[in-house]
Amino acid sequence: MEDAKSPQAPKSPQPPKSTQTPGGTAVWYFVAATFLFTGTTFFGTSGEGRGPLAIVGIVAGFVVLVAGIFVFRRELLGRRE
Repeated sequence: MEDAKSPQAPKSPQPPKSTQTPGGTAVWYFVAATFLFTGTTFFGTSGEGRGPLAIVGIVAGFVVLVAGIFVFRRELLGRRE
């Protein structure tokens, strides 16, 4: 028969629940898109070589911007649940 006072495994303490709202990732997508859009102006070359580099930066900026919009939408829908 098992004794009522038998030792059980101690429970690990649970971390406190965060009061911060979930999300906040989408803003970093928008910051990255901004740097991609303006990167050739600030960090790129000047003159003839800037054309193809600027096109790559703009296309990459749009890709990251669209990804950020999807992440932002997912975060908004997650807050409503």
